[in-house]
Amino acid sequence: MDGQQTVRIKMRTLGVPAEEQDSVPNFDCSIDFADSLQRCSGAIEFASDPEGFYFNPGETDPEAKKWVKIPTGESDAFREMFGDPEQYTDLGELLPEGSRIDGTEQVELDGTKSLRYDVTVDVEKNAEEKSAESGTEIDPEMREKINKLKKEGKAHLDYTMWVDSSGRPLKVIVNPPDPENAESDFRVEAVYAWDEDLEIKLPPEEDTRELTRAEAEELKQFMLSQQGQN
Repeated sequence: MDGQQTVRIKMRTLGVPAEEQDSVPNFDCSIDFADSLQRCSGAIEFASDPEGFYFNPGETDPEAKKWVKIPTGESDAFREMFGDPEQYTDLGELLPEGSRIDGTEQVELDGTKSLRYDVTVDVEKNAEEKSAESGTEIDPEMREKINKLKKEGKAHLDYTMWVDSSGRPLKVIVNPPDPENAESDFRVEAVYAWDEDLEIKLPPEEDTRELTRAEAEELKQFMLSQQGQN
């Protein structure tokens, strides 16, 4: 991570009906590693700088401020969940829990020399390892879904990743088990654009309130539990 490095990540869920697009986890994230800045929009809105972590809880109260700020001393867990640079640059972090690399191949991706990884992710192992990391039990509803997928022989994800000569991801495609009403090309795609000139703005102070330490701890535990189940 030498010099001025930035990345913009666009993730889209494809192959679902147009009316369901608002409920799938699409996002657009801009990160400046040199200045430790990031801003992400989509299913989850958040931003961070060296001084704090900002989160949009989606409150509907018209009097509520749109953003909350996690106190500096309480923000480390949120940075680990959303803003650790290694999750974008280290292969071990990029591949999900329960992964098995089936093969690699030197290819060109949009004119760029890259190494393609073909990966299979075991859904059950993924859930178990996430659950162990977060210290929570697998939700009964999630366990039921896993068992159903196992009976149907679909308890795996086909995961393809292209990285450049520096090991930085260029594109990731995930083919999860087909949900009901999905089209035949259902997939999740993430495209990475490195070293662009990005303008990353933090939420304005007038639209931000600071969480108390108790609120921050409660939110942290909730996010950790959600991370363990998804």
